[in-house]
Amino acid sequence: MKIHYVPTVLLLGSAVLVIVVAGVLLLKGRSVRRTAATFRGRAVTATATVTALEAKDLSFGAEPDTRYFPRVSFTPDGASEPVEVLTLTDVPAPPPRVGAEIEVAYDPQRPDRVDVAATGGHVEGAGRTWFVLSSRVALVGLGIAAAWLVLVLVVWTS
Repeated sequence: MKIHYVPTVLLLGSAVLVIVVAGVLLLKGRSVRRTAATFRGRAVTATATVTALEAKDLSFGAEPDTRYFPRVSFTPDGASEPVEVLTLTDVPAPPPRVGAEIEVAYDPQRPDRVDVAATGGHVEGAGRTWFVLSSRVALVGLGIAAAWLVLVLVVWTS
């Protein structure tokens, strides 16, 4: 059996590079989840008034899923001026109407970071996109390594 160095270096090198990218994506997902948990740990709840609703269509397949993110106005503890901000998370269905009051959780250090309190305690979804991307990229890296193995076992040994 003859080893072909150029295809071996290209295939295995790209497989390693792609798997390293998958690892970086995984670390990014863990960072996002840790940030969400830290936010939830220090968040303060408040009652906010919905000033507007922003609809965003998210497509998870063939059919789009419309999610509603409220723009809310509230006065943080110790502040004299109200803050108006778009929430980081969507509201559970059915969405509140403009003028309705909802419970929000905000970061006292950065009152412009506001989450809908109805999603409180749920950090398991945080970073999920990064985890899914990481797994897909890792599969591509393993596929490249498998292609090299097929070349070695089937093509180069015949």
